[in-house]
Amino acid sequence: MKIADLFFSIQGEGRLTGVPSAFVRTTGCNLRCSFCDTEYTSWKPVGEPLTVAEVLERLEAYPTRYAVVTGGEPLIVPEVEPLCAGLHERGYHITVETAAT
Repeated sequence: MKIADLFFSIQGEGRLTGVPSAFVRTTGCNLRCSFCDTEYTSWKPVGEPLTVAEVLERLEAYPTRYAVVTGGEPLIVPEVEPLCAGLHERGYHITVETAAT
């Protein structure tokens, strides 16, 4: 899967606002919203090719069991299901940020 960013930050949206979280930003999107704030994951997708196992291994470095899978549009990424299954198996609380298209 192509990953634009893996990082540790504070969740800034929703019911978990303020919770330290590991972010997995996939790349690629089926929409072209004029207000997009991550053009590098939509209009001109860039990223590092990583396996699900590599993503999960890198997340272990972060001091949290909250994971945010975002994009782009993460639900068009074929590996999103095994990624979420792997997160679940490791005890993560998973949030998926999607346009639901």
